[in-house]
Order: sequence, then structure tokens, then C-alpha cells
Amino acid sequence: MMTHLTLIVPFSVPPGAAIDADGGGNDAMLEALLRQLELPALGKLLTRASPGPRERHDDPFLRSLPHERWLAGRAGLDTARVPSAPFMRLADMAAAGTPGAADGQAWACLQPVHIHAARDHLVLMNPAHLRLRADEAAALHAAVAGLLEESGILLETPQPARWYLPEAAFGPLAATSPLRAAGRNIDMWMQAGERARDWRRVQNEIQMTWHDHPVNQAREAAGELAVNSVWLHGGGKLQAVPRLAGAVLSEDAFLRGLALAGGAAPGPQPPRFAAVEATEAGDSAMVLLEDATEAHIGEDWGLWIERMHALEADWFAPALAALESGALPALTLVLAGDNHYAEFTVRRADLRKFWRGLGTRGDWRALLSDLACAA
Repeated sequence: MMTHLTLIVPFSVPPGAAIDADGGGNDAMLEALLRQLELPALGKLLTRASPGPRERHDDPFLRSLPHERWLAGRAGLDTARVPSAPFMRLADMAAAGTPGAADGQAWACLQPVHIHAARDHLVLMNPAHLRLRADEAAALHAAVAGLLEESGILLETPQPARWYLPEAAFGPLAATSPLRAAGRNIDMWMQAGERARDWRRVQNEIQMTWHDHPVNQAREAAGELAVNSVWLHGGGKLQAVPRLAGAVLSEDAFLRGLALAGGAAPGPQPPRFAAVEATEAGDSAMVLLEDATEAHIGEDWGLWIERMHALEADWFAPALAALESGALPALTLVLAGDNHYAEFTVRRADLRKFWRGLGTRGDWRALLSDLACAA
């Protein structure tokens, strides 16, 4: 019987108040989004739960995503510089049927991306929009393999969307997760460090090589985004980590790699709560729900509200019902926005503590607003 379910929901918190040109805040959009959310099950779970770890800081330029920092902390890894790449590589190598990924070497992820030229700045697009196919990735890799070898860089390509190189090629760099920088002016998010100039030179050479490549000609003719650059991130070494849960269900390569490193076989994200009960989760399960991610990053707030309502129907309401019936003894929710996370754990007995739902404690919209602006 599954006794504990953890649901990690990135980008489930609306954006905090935007800072205007005078340094002040404007929270009109935050308030408008909160008014349109109808999440009674999530609201009851949050207002009855016992609060767990949460972030409170005023740094809008942390290079990792909040849920990545939560995962790193849960796994005992560095949360200031999250070493996601070696765990992503472990997951991608396993999916490709290639053994021996744990070699003691530090790795970084080299991700093919599209960088859009706006009027006066460059914008990194969500890498998921590329939908890079295996034959395209092979051709693009072949085009730059020679120049990489000239620089002494051996590149692994176990997955079309994610490539890997030894971190020693450029040394440790301060680097940003692609989804953290996606949709933004990349000036603030570019890689920094002692050998950042060496990295920038190789990045520019790759960009020039791919500029008029047949793959990109074909993609543009088909109305698809060109693969016009690469993004380096996630450097670090594979480390021993604890078992996160009996079953880890996610499409996220970092979490899947953490599961493998902890001795668990990861599975795909289920479509709804009922599907978790059909898995062999043992005593616990951890699910990463990315349903709201693309809409939040793309600032499509109408779609974001739809996705949050779908999560309410498919996950939050059934989980609440399972707690009320005793089928699920405990639930942990990890909610994250674009800059902070918060953890909440609720048990069946907590649902009877009606006084937690009274007063300001019972205002779940206020809880989300506080998390959006946490500092």
C-alpha cells in the first residue's frame, strides 16, 4: 500500500509583482490571476497542511529553477550550483541502453537551442519547442564534431535534445538552466567564469557552422524553429543519493537520473492520480507534474489557468478524496513559481483540524500570493 505521495508542481505559482521602471511593484496581474483560479481541493490541502521547507529570498537572478533546488536539497546535493547534468546524462544513457555512465568524471549538458533576435536583445526560446529529431541531431553533430575535436572536446549524444561533454573542457562555469532563462533577455543569464571566453568562442563557431546548415534550411521551410545555438549548463559530478521514493514518475531527465542514482527505476508521468495507484510504488511515490510549465514560461496566462484547473481535476481533487477516505495516509505538495518553492504535507488527521481553515490561515489565494512574492 502506498503510504506517502509527493507531488512536485513547477510553475504552479503565479508570477510575483513585476518591478517597474521606478523600482516599485505592480501586483495587479498577480491579483487578477488569483481571482480567476478555482482550486477548492488544492486550497483545502494547503490550508490544512503542515508547512515544510520553503524559500524566502530576494534574489531574482538565481540560475536554477526552484523545483531543481528542492530536488537537489532532498538528494543532499549542492543547491547553490545544482549539478543536474551528470544525473541527466545517467538517465539519457540508460534510456539509450548505454551502460557505464557513472565514471567519476564531471559532466556538463550541451543543449541545442534556438535563440531569437528581438529588436535590441537576444531571447532564449523554450528548448522543448525545437522537437529535434534524431536524424537532425546526428547531422548537426557531424557538422561540428571536427571543430570540437580540434578543441579537445569529446561530445556524447545519447539523446537528440541533450548532449554532454566533460566539464573540464571549459572548467566550472556559473550556468543557467535553459527553462530559467527561456523567454528572457539572455544577457543576465549567460555563462560566467574563468574560461567563459573560451566557451563563448566555441559557441560562436557552432552558431556560424549551423547558420545555413541544410537541417535548418529544411526546418525553416517547414515553419519550424532553426537550431541556431547551444546552451551549456548543469555541470558537476555524479554522486551517491538516497532513494527519493519507491516509485519516481516523471519525464524530467534530472529527476529520472536522481531516481536511478538512488536505486529506483523511474517511470513516465501518469496522466492522472488514479494511474499512480496502478503502479508498483511500494510505500511511496514521487511525481513531477509539468503541466503548467510551458504556459507559465510563455506567459500564456489563459492557458496557465486552464492547466491549473486540469491539475485540480486530475490530481488535487482525487488526492484529497484519497486522504479523506484513508486510501492515502499522507500527501506532500511542492509548489514552485519562477523564483521560490514551498513544501506542504497533509495527513488524514489534518483534514479534521477545521480551525486551520479559519481566518487568514484559511485563505489559500493569500498563501499563493505570499509564495509568489516571497522574500
